[in-house]
Amino acid sequence: MEEYSRPATLEDLKALIGALNRQGVEYLLIDGYALFAHGYHRATTDIDLLVPATQETGQKIKAALMVLPDQAAKDIDPAWFEEGENIRVADAFVVDVMLNACGETYDTLKRYVETIDLEGLPVHTVNLEGLLRTKQTMRDKDIADRRILEQALKALREQGKGT
Repeated sequence: MEEYSRPATLEDLKALIGALNRQGVEYLLIDGYALFAHGYHRATTDIDLLVPATQETGQKIKAALMVLPDQAAKDIDPAWFEEGENIRVADAFVVDVMLNACGETYDTLKRYVETIDLEGLPVHTVNLEGLLRTKQTMRDKDIADRRILEQALKALREQGKGT
């Protein structure tokens, strides 16, 4: 019998972000839940994090991910983080630990970093311009997200607020 992960919920996100913050992990929430944090709600099933490609980050991420119900993170080797490949953690819900998102890394997105309050919880993400940089694929959902982000950025510029 095959087992499948369920879609991540807002409560899952808050528990994971709380654990990441407690462990002092450098992370950026990207993709669907980052859009949610910025006020754009679309269906998403996983949580995507962009992190530095270091073994130290791997150790902290592994410790933080142990809050997940099935503790699938116990199999993570922190040395994997230095190899630069994205890591999918398929627990009760999926967490994609990304070292690269459309050619963007934690370091290249640093100038777009923004901390958003999510029901009293500080969430490290990127602004709309940074999110747009992570959506440069031909996947249908990325094309749709790009359109929304471009419209939002245009509206902000017209209001004189910049990005």
